[in-house]
Amino acid sequence: MTTNVKLTCPRELLAVVPFVLGFHPANSLVLLCLSNNKLGLTQRLNLPRPEDAHDVAQALLPTLVTENPDSVIIIGYEDRAGDSLLALESLTSTLQSSALPIHDRLVVRDGRWRSLDCSNSRCCPPEGSTVPEAADVPGVISEFVGQGVAPHPDRESLARQVEPGPQAAAVASLMRSRQKAGEGPAVPRAEQFAVWPRILDPDGPAINVDDAALAAVSLLDIEIRDAMVAWLCPGTLGLDELGEEVQRLFSGLGSALQGNDTDPAPTGAQNAIQDGLIRLCAMLPDDLAAPALTLLASFTWWRGDGALARVGLARALRCDPEYRLALLLAQMVQLAIRPGH
Repeated sequence: MTTNVKLTCPRELLAVVPFVLGFHPANSLVLLCLSNNKLGLTQRLNLPRPEDAHDVAQALLPTLVTENPDSVIIIGYEDRAGDSLLALESLTSTLQSSALPIHDRLVVRDGRWRSLDCSNSRCCPPEGSTVPEAADVPGVISEFVGQGVAPHPDRESLARQVEPGPQAAAVASLMRSRQKAGEGPAVPRAEQFAVWPRILDPDGPAINVDDAALAAVSLLDIEIRDAMVAWLCPGTLGLDELGEEVQRLFSGLGSALQGNDTDPAPTGAQNAIQDGLIRLCAMLPDDLAAPALTLLASFTWWRGDGALARVGLARALRCDPEYRLALLLAQMVQLAIRPGH
């Protein structure tokens, strides 16, 4: 996720990484692209096996070439000494062969970090330096704190947000009871659409079971689903590409978000929308969840949050391995193709 945070040293960078990823990485390779003194594309993957290090580096290269950053920072988070070195060296050689400048290479282990490219023992002692806590660099992470962003302890905790919660069983029961009573008349599109302002209202009441079920049903209508993507993710799809009835439903709303995501108000609006979508996904049983999870992933990837997009897509494709929009978006995330680009 692109951020305006100004970083002056590796210590501050390491404090920011969990906020950018959304969780504290472990046994990971993290790449951060720098452009115009801003953090741009950020990628995290599990540390590859030694025999796969070269292939992984080659697979990452096209995305980095497309991004064309001013420089790249590579961080190896390892559990055992030396676990990340082969991956770091393979990636270093690959980037150098493509004339992509490397700003720094860091290794993090047991709560300490060191730079592979600094031989000054005063700033980079051989035993490493302590990785700072967020409280140690309040000025650096204040932007994230002000936005209500807090990293999860690990990726598994991040993923649990979008797994079925206690209310998923109630939604499933409601849908079963309606099916037993007979399908009845189809819910008008206007009624399906009307549920979304309630769900995404940051000042509204908690999502109830009826609204969660109605939202899930609405997303089975491909045009409404695509209109939601267009509304939430400006620049990805034009509402004028959809049918006239759906255009009329959304025409009075304009874009859900205006400005750019460095301004406080739009960022707060994005966070509120994201929270609403996460709550909805956690309320849906697997047989209804794939469209909502893909909508969440579309929105978070549009924001530049690859970690949350990936966990949303992981459950979406577990729920419906053939869900086409999830498959397409998963390819875009894998190749780091930004929405609207």
